Amino acid sequence: NTELHSLNQNTELHSLNKNTELHSLNQNTELHSMNKTTELHSLNKTTELHSLNQITELHSLNEITELHSLNKTTELHSMNRTTELHSLNQNNELHSLNKTTELHSLNQNNELHSLNKTTELHSLNKSTDELHSLNSNTELHSLNPNSELHSLNSNTELHSLNSNTELHSLNQNTELHSLNKTTKLNSLNKITELHSMNKTTEHHSLNKTIQLHSLNKITELHSLNSNTELHSLNLTTEIHSLNKNTELHSLNSNTELHSLNQNTELHSLNQNTELHSMKKNTKLHSLNQNTELHSLNQNTELHSLN
Repeated sequence: NTELHSLNQNTELHSLNKNTELHSLNQNTELHSMNKTTELHSLNKTTELHSLNQITELHSLNEITELHSLNKTTELHSMNRTTELHSLNQNNELHSLNKTTELHSLNQNNELHSLNKTTELHSLNKSTDELHSLNSNTELHSLNPNSELHSLNSNTELHSLNSNTELHSLNQNTELHSLNKTTKLNSLNKITELHSMNKTTEHHSLNKTIQLHSLNKITELHSLNSNTELHSLNLTTEIHSLNKNTELHSLNSNTELHSLNQNTELHSLNQNTELHSMKKNTKLHSLNQNTELHSLNQNTELHSLN
């Protein structure tokens, strides 16, 4: 009986150890599964953060592209303003030159007219009073062109001042003074130069138009390239995001498969443990029967001896 009791205690202790090991294994399995879940959750957070960073970078790139396009538009607008101002200055120079030519021609006509009047007066032997009156009228008539010239100079200076081109105005005044001193041949040369300048202005304006057209083409091409690069970047981002989702899906599938394998292994281990326990119980039951039979034989032998 003592041996049987000791055997029972050993069996219970062995069974208790098995249960303890199984419980510890279950705890380790739960802890391992929980760690896997934590890693998966952390991976999802990292993927979301990476996707958010990609969206932020794309948004920043869009703002830089818009700013670059705005700067290009501002530069083009400034160039158009400069071209218009340059064309306006050329028109002002041409207008001033035409006024000067007309004034020079008018002065020559006045001199010729005054000379004819003096000749007629001398030929007709007019009186001194008539000559004096004629001279006064001639001086008054001569004074009026000077007033017109002064008014023209004032208007030119005012226009030049409004255009913030004082140096340009000085050049115009110098040209005007030089033009007043010239002869009819110089006037003819000026007209020839004016014709040549008109041709040069037209040619220069045409070149400016061609350059502006070329700049517009380059701007359109640059904008097209920027849009193409942005579109390509968007496609790359979408493909990258799709790959990330595919990798995440694959990882989730692997995790589920791994978890299923672990559950299968745990189930198999539990079955093996139950089978082992059942074999232990069978052996214990057989041992108990042998012990009972041995005890019965001893009792029978003792009874027979008695």
